[in-house]
Amino acid sequence: MEYEKNISYASKENSDEILSLWNICFPEFPEFTKWYFENIFSFKNTLIYKEDNKIISMTQEIPLIFNSLKKATYIYGACTHPLYRKKGIMAKLLRQSFENDIKKGTGLSILIPENEELFNFYEKFGYTKATLIKKEFFKSTLLNKEFRKKYIFRKAVYADIENMNELYNKTLSQSDFIFRDNTFWKNQMRMFNDLGGGCFCLYNEKNSQLEAYAFLWNEESLTAQEICFKDDFAKNIICENILSEFNTDKSFILNIYDSQGEYKSCVKFHNTKDNYVSDYTINLLWN
Repeated sequence: MEYEKNISYASKENSDEILSLWNICFPEFPEFTKWYFENIFSFKNTLIYKEDNKIISMTQEIPLIFNSLKKATYIYGACTHPLYRKKGIMAKLLRQSFENDIKKGTGLSILIPENEELFNFYEKFGYTKATLIKKEFFKSTLLNKEFRKKYIFRKAVYADIENMNELYNKTLSQSDFIFRDNTFWKNQMRMFNDLGGGCFCLYNEKNSQLEAYAFLWNEESLTAQEICFKDDFAKNIICENILSEFNTDKSFILNIYDSQGEYKSCVKFHNTKDNYVSDYTINLLWN
């Protein structure tokens, strides 16, 4: 592939510069940064922009695939050194990424803007809003503890992945959503167990069916970054158990895939003929 002279993919020799720029642009979560670079980061997916032989801007191009088998590139960790911002450098990286997608037969570019203002920035490059997420604040409904004993609540293990994937697919069956393989699920479970509140499952004791699962952050506040459930009753049961697990009766935040709520992502179709499904749901777990 041909690139603008300042743009290339990263290599191992760039590791110190890349980590330094990441820490400048994303200083808030040092533990996540360390985990991400040790477990997930890939040089071959990192597009960099150099000026005066220094890396001043970069983005990750993470390959994903939708359940409809459409290939997508997830633009992740897009950042420019503060001294070089508002000079059109990120625009050059994005356009290069679009060219790369087209040459690879990838039909979509997707991303999650950090704030509302950035939706307008990415709209200039052909991105449109996608992925409606409803934010709820769950507070204990004081369900009888004896009744809750009819369900098995526990931390998820790899053996739960098949059941979790089935529930995830059913929850999002009315939209195009990210296909998840075992490696994806294992990475997410490891990340939330290592850095967050963990990943939990709820099974019906009578029929051994998975009725809900939740990935949790436990930082300034307790948050279900992703929660999928069979029905509202299963949601209430798992949430009551989560409150008990974390020994709190305070409300906590649920991010729920829904047909209502706020848009959390952007999608760009490289071929406008493919733009016939408005409801694209992308993974929230990295954000």
